[in-house]
Amino acid sequence: MKIYNYFKTMITDLKRRFITNLNAKQNKSDVDRWKQEKWLFDDWNERTKIMAQWIKPNSQVLEFGAAKLALKQYLPKGVTYTPSDIVYRGEGTLVCDLNQETPNFNPQDIIFCSGVLEYIYDMPQLIENLSGKTKRFIISYATFDVFNSKKHRKINGWVNAFTNDEIITIFKKNNFDLVKTESWRKQTIYIFDKVER
Repeated sequence: MKIYNYFKTMITDLKRRFITNLNAKQNKSDVDRWKQEKWLFDDWNERTKIMAQWIKPNSQVLEFGAAKLALKQYLPKGVTYTPSDIVYRGEGTLVCDLNQETPNFNPQDIIFCSGVLEYIYDMPQLIENLSGKTKRFIISYATFDVFNSKKHRKINGWVNAFTNDEIITIFKKNNFDLVKTESWRKQTIYIFDKVER
C-alpha cells in the first residue's frame, strides 16, 4: 500500500508540474483545477481566520480567490463583502481571471488575497492596478526565502517566486507601508496600509 501511495503521489506531482509549465508558456491560469472542489482545502480556513482579524467592522472588503467563501464566517459586524474568483462561487461573485485583466469594481476599504498571489504571472503589475482601489491589503504569500524549492512551487501551481523583501518593495512602490506580519505554516501574512507621500 505504501508503494502504491508513493507512486500515486509521484504521478500526481509530475502531472501538476507539467500543467504548470504548460500554462506558463501562455500566461494561462489553471481554470480547470479551480473548477474542482477537491482542490479547495478546508485547512485553508485557519489561514483565513488569522487574516480576518485585520478586517475592521463596517468596512468594505473584496476578496480575490474566495473559493468556498470561508471568509464570510469570520467577518466582523457591518462588513460589506464581495467575493471574487476565477470561477463562479455563488450569487454576488465577481468572476475574473487576474492573469488576464484587472476587473472593474468600486473602491474598497480592504482587498483580501489569501493563497492567490503565487498564481499571478505579473504580480507587481496587478498590485499596481489594484492599489488605487483600496486603503488596505491583507495578503498571504509563500516567500522564496522560506519555500525555495522550485520543483514544489510548480507542483503547487505557483508561477512566481518573490522574497520577503521583494514583496515589501512591491507594495512600497505603490505607497503601501507594512503594518504587520504573521506566519501560517510556511507562509507569511502581510497587512499593508496606504500612506500619503
